[in-house]
Amino acid sequence: MKINRLLFALMLALSPALSTAEDGKDLFAAAADGKLERVQALLAQGIDVNSKIEQDRTPLMAASFNGNQRIIKLLLGYGADVNLADKLGSTALSDAVLFGNAEAVKLLIVAGANVNAADGQKATILDKAKKIGRPDIVKLLEDAGAKAAEAPAENPPAADAETKPDSQPATEEKPADPKP
Repeated sequence: MKINRLLFALMLALSPALSTAEDGKDLFAAAADGKLERVQALLAQGIDVNSKIEQDRTPLMAASFNGNQRIIKLLLGYGADVNLADKLGSTALSDAVLFGNAEAVKLLIVAGANVNAADGQKATILDKAKKIGRPDIVKLLEDAGAKAAEAPAENPPAADAETKPDSQPATEEKPADPKP
């Protein structure tokens, strides 16, 4: 009888280790699916709020992309880093802009999101907002200090016209063909 109790106690103690371990992928999926209670439970278990999945995407990016303000607030409350970027340079703020959710954008700006972050192709968040045609989000970003990407510098005009080569190509005169 004592062996059965000991075995039962041992199984109870090991049961969390025997079950499928929950991790950052579960938190990301719950945030992406908008499952608030599941996100709360995973965070309460100690899952890292800044855990990353493939391409370095975070749960905050998933919630921002989907515009889920309640989950964004929850993740921020647990200390989610609002400025983490994935492998392409996208942040939670750029995801919220692409989704077009002005309220999510406001939440992230208030939380300290870098409004001048640029992705791997040097496109700023403001550039993205302008491209999708969301003047309300453009205004939010500009009010927060966002700047558009600088256009590549063109070749400056020559300072001295005499050092500038002629615009007409030089022509060489051919000798006239002799007539037979």
